[in-house]
Amino acid sequence: MKQYALFGGAAAIALGLAAGCAVAPHRIDPAGDEMLTSTHRIDVKDWQTAALKSIDSLLESGALARTDGRKTVVMVGEVKNNTSTPVNTRILTDKIRQAILKSGKAVTTTAVGAKGAEETATRQVRELENDDLFNQATVQKRGTVISPDMSLSGEIVQQKNKVGRVEESYFFFHIVMTDLATGLAVWEDNVEIGKQETKSIFD
Repeated sequence: MKQYALFGGAAAIALGLAAGCAVAPHRIDPAGDEMLTSTHRIDVKDWQTAALKSIDSLLESGALARTDGRKTVVMVGEVKNNTSTPVNTRILTDKIRQAILKSGKAVTTTAVGAKGAEETATRQVRELENDDLFNQATVQKRGTVISPDMSLSGEIVQQKNKVGRVEESYFFFHIVMTDLATGLAVWEDNVEIGKQETKSIFD
């Protein structure tokens, strides 16, 4: 009986300790050190690093400048994901687009994108031209939407390596801005991120 009692007491203590280690859901800073990370996946800090470095390089390059007084119109093209896991590349492109707008050096369009319009209302409102429910003087006219001058696109590549218990991933972010009138790249840059971990001997 004493053995069973001792075992039961130990089990109860173990369960208590396990429960004591639980952490209730709470908010954390996306830019802080609490964010989870993984050697073989892109995390929030990786997106932040890639976006900030790309933005700084783009804005300093002068590629968005025009001589006619009009702001360059930029569309968001495709950023290909060639990593081992599914990722939402919009996290990267949205950060870059927002920075372009805040800089005042260019504007972006939602009327056209890599997979069609990001905002379908631009086309939808012009389909009201023959609808007698609407005052035609207030309906947006065809031929007024501004076509993009440049397209932002890119690719994310991952390379893995493992030596003994050490694993690492190398992520290569390639971003390019293309002049749609000529098809020529007017700016491009690379951001490289390396991540490494040493696995436990018990894994």
